[in-house]
Amino acid sequence: MKKAILYFNNIKLNSSQIHKLRGYVGNVFAEHDLIHNHDSVTGKSIYRYPLIQFKIIDHDPCIIALTEKAVQVFTEIFMTLDEIVIDGKVIPIFEKDLKVESVEFGFSSETFMYEFVSPWASLNQKNFKIFITLKTETEKTELLKRILIGNILSMSKYLGVHLEKEQQIQTNLQLKPAKVILKGKQMMGFKGLFKTNFRIPDHLGLGKSVSRGFGTIRRLI
Repeated sequence: MKKAILYFNNIKLNSSQIHKLRGYVGNVFAEHDLIHNHDSVTGKSIYRYPLIQFKIIDHDPCIIALTEKAVQVFTEIFMTLDEIVIDGKVIPIFEKDLKVESVEFGFSSETFMYEFVSPWASLNQKNFKIFITLKTETEKTELLKRILIGNILSMSKYLGVHLEKEQQIQTNLQLKPAKVILKGKQMMGFKGLFKTNFRIPDHLGLGKSVSRGFGTIRRLI
């Protein structure tokens, strides 16, 4: 799978400003629904795994594009981006570092360990109601395992990788609760480690609001 990362080396933003970066870029390039995931005619949300994601990696704001199509759009338009506007402040972009690479993605006979470098927003309203009624840590962990597997399967589907019946995803989790502020509301998220027999490229997101930087993972082993 093709993956590109554009780093803005001279700009410092905090994690709460990433959605503002996404909003600004989405408005500037409104004709490209891959950026903002809204239908340009109706304005309705397009429900799919985001192929363009906005994040902070190693303290630098960056934008990630996935798949050949998204990388092509990405490289054509983002190198023309010479400034951004955050909270009414114009911030010139003096340094940009673009990295394009082919990465492995999909089911594996090996097991890999990953960490969430930003909180995993795993629980929707329905799952949260179930989660808070569970009495043991084992029950809570099993629910989170099922959600994580669902996240991986959903991501895999939208990225065009389909598993065979005998290819069963296995997971193991070591997570702690982490505060998540999503659209101005505080929610329960999680950070920590997980193992799975699925290859996921560094800096992809899992769970809710991955286009805004939540659920970003990095492989450890």
